[in-house]
Amino acid sequence: MAGRRREVPRMGRPPGPPEEVRRNRVAVMLTDAEHAQLERIAADQAVPLGTALHRLVSRALRRK
Repeated sequence: MAGRRREVPRMGRPPGPPEEVRRNRVAVMLTDAEHAQLERIAADQAVPLGTALHRLVSRALRRK
């Protein structure tokens, strides 16, 4: 019995498709007014601030 391990279910979100995994981070400095506007956008969409910002950036990148 030594050396046997039971399969333990993994915790957290299951991994997504590799082409959709977000692994790069970008730091952006905003003015107070820009941050407040982004917070309003996030609140209107009922999503976290980071999700709202990701949607804005990805939408802008798709237009290029």
